[in-house]
Amino acid sequence: MKLKISNEAKDLIAQRKQVMRDLWAGKPVDAIPVDIRYEADRIGTVRAVTVDGDKQLEMAMRNAQETLERLHLTDAIPAMRPDVGCSCIASAFGAEYYWGANEDSTPGVKNYLIPDIEDGIDMLPDPEVTDGWLGEGMKRIARFAEAGEGIIPISLLDTAGGVNVAADLLSTTGLMEAFYIAPEEVKALLHKIQTFLLKVVDASVEAAGGEEYITTTDFVDLWFPEGRKGHISDDMCAMFGPQIYDEFSAPYHSMLYQKYGCGGLHNCGPNPCAERYVAQEFSPRCIDLAYAYSKDDLPFLKQVFRQKAFIYLYWDGVADPVEWYRQVVDIMAGEVLILPSFSFSPKEVDAEDLYRKLHAISREQAAQMKWGYRD
Repeated sequence: MKLKISNEAKDLIAQRKQVMRDLWAGKPVDAIPVDIRYEADRIGTVRAVTVDGDKQLEMAMRNAQETLERLHLTDAIPAMRPDVGCSCIASAFGAEYYWGANEDSTPGVKNYLIPDIEDGIDMLPDPEVTDGWLGEGMKRIARFAEAGEGIIPISLLDTAGGVNVAADLLSTTGLMEAFYIAPEEVKALLHKIQTFLLKVVDASVEAAGGEEYITTTDFVDLWFPEGRKGHISDDMCAMFGPQIYDEFSAPYHSMLYQKYGCGGLHNCGPNPCAERYVAQEFSPRCIDLAYAYSKDDLPFLKQVFRQKAFIYLYWDGVADPVEWYRQVVDIMAGEVLILPSFSFSPKEVDAEDLYRKLHAISREQAAQMKWGYRD
């Protein structure tokens, strides 16, 4: 199966990349990109597609093709995502995946490898970048990149980020306690995790053929410009405060940002540490959030992200998309850029009417934006 990429599509993708470069640099544009991904019919459950690389590639190619065929009804840069689960780093250390009864749920870990942080981390192996599920992940990265033919970029694996992996190894409760009773041991663990994570990212970039073929260094299938490919996840920071973030998250994020550029940070939400996201020496330029978990934070985010970062906001799949976009644009009032991200089956919507209405709001948003960033 090969993607059908017309010359017109190649030109549009190149033009959209330039728009994104301008947005990331804080330059004015006439309309904010409305990122709509059009999805093909599913060919299996989340579990089935995760464990079967052939199915996953077929599904990714179908979705990319659906979006390519409707490029005039979206501002998206089509992409594909290889995925072996967000606990793949933990699996390389020896954690076993646990699949729940719901076939549409992603896997967690069955066993916590560090029963007590105070016993030290010597029990953890020094894994290879092909251990656990990473070996399968590396194969998929290469296959997806080849299928994209250098035109359709791919995301890399969902490496989760230091504190998320630490929670997989210690348990969430164990990690929260360890922040206070064994901080130095936690830092040693985080350094070990993040050093290995960087090796995984390096190997993943190589498997993809180079940075020019990827969206970001993480799972996000939104294209980041050159010099801003660094992305890391920190869903755990929804459960602790700014001081913990400064001590246990930011220093390890910076290890990635220094090498691959200050790109993005993912936390579904809520965001008690939001002010600290953008107060570091190496701070992300964009934050990607799930509206369902971050909606109550938007007024606060408007204050702390002003002239520092913009937001990729994932639609919750529930609200009317036009009313939803209008609402978040009104909340931000030109102070912080919102780039909306949607996913639809073409069978579910009147695609032309929907894009026309969303695009009109995007032009209004662009007109009221206060452009520029304080680097």
